[in-house]
Amino acid sequence: MSSVERRKVQKTGSSSYIVTLPKDWIDAMGLKSGDYVYIYEHGGRLVITPGTFEAVQLQGSIKVIADTRIEEVFRAIVALYLSGYTNITVSFEPTLKNLAKKLSDLKSMVRIKLAGVEVVDETFNSVSFKILLDLKELPLENAIRRLHLIVSNMVKDSLESYKNADKSLAEAVIQRDDEADRFHFMIIRELSMALLDVKVMHDLGLTSPVEAINYRIVARNLERIADHSVNISKNVIKYGVKSNLTNEIYDLGVSIAELLNNSMQALYKLSRQDAEEVISKTYDILSKIDEHVSKVISANIPETERAYHIMILDSLRRITRYSNGIAETSINIKAIKTPSIEIK
Repeated sequence: MSSVERRKVQKTGSSSYIVTLPKDWIDAMGLKSGDYVYIYEHGGRLVITPGTFEAVQLQGSIKVIADTRIEEVFRAIVALYLSGYTNITVSFEPTLKNLAKKLSDLKSMVRIKLAGVEVVDETFNSVSFKILLDLKELPLENAIRRLHLIVSNMVKDSLESYKNADKSLAEAVIQRDDEADRFHFMIIRELSMALLDVKVMHDLGLTSPVEAINYRIVARNLERIADHSVNISKNVIKYGVKSNLTNEIYDLGVSIAELLNNSMQALYKLSRQDAEEVISKTYDILSKIDEHVSKVISANIPETERAYHIMILDSLRRITRYSNGIAETSINIKAIKTPSIEIK
């Protein structure tokens, strides 16, 4: 049924109304008289699905015909995973060298980085993955809270490693990035499936595709903050030193970590006022970052140390901007749910 049909609402009894369903749709769904359908209220609309309705099982395939880095193949898998595919088959040209190692490395990478993925079939030159992720096991809000907790701890520990030139702690932060990636990819997959299926959107508690897009921005910003925590940690491992400048920049970093948490609290509460406070604080922090950059540039220290502190400040600047972006997005989500805005 591809065209729009106009159907009359009719009253039956004292308090009920009926509308007939198109025969073509009934036949296509395999329904008959006496069968049940599900009715969802969503954004002022009613969505009708068959009682036996199941989400579409999307099949994806990747053919590797040239010798390439396994990371490139993994990125293709991620693209299909985020797009909502439920079955993904990767096949390598049989004449390629080291096929056993390629398959082993690929399976390890998928298991580490992607949640809910299982190997269901394998040959000497191919592997099939099935995504068994159950959206009910980890609702959207819980997944975002979990990602926030991981990222917040990464920021905190990367700052501690910077302050104390603690390379072991910096290594631990880098290792935690895999966990952050898992939750980020899982959230993006949930939101992609919500855009494909209004029932999924309803189950996730989303009111519109626009809201789903805004939550995707939040998840992406958190993932980017995790990346900059990793950048800080990598610089600690490579250049880490203690100095008076380190302590001053660390104190600034603590206020930035607090800014991140405040932006997420504004999101959880959907508080426009709290979000505005974060945005206002952002300008002050960015100004202080500029002051510290000037101080580092003019300091009488070796060039390597100067570059080290400036790279740390650059990551802190980006974390600040991503936190500000989360606050701005929370205002957008608030507007979707509450069309009447009162500014005091």
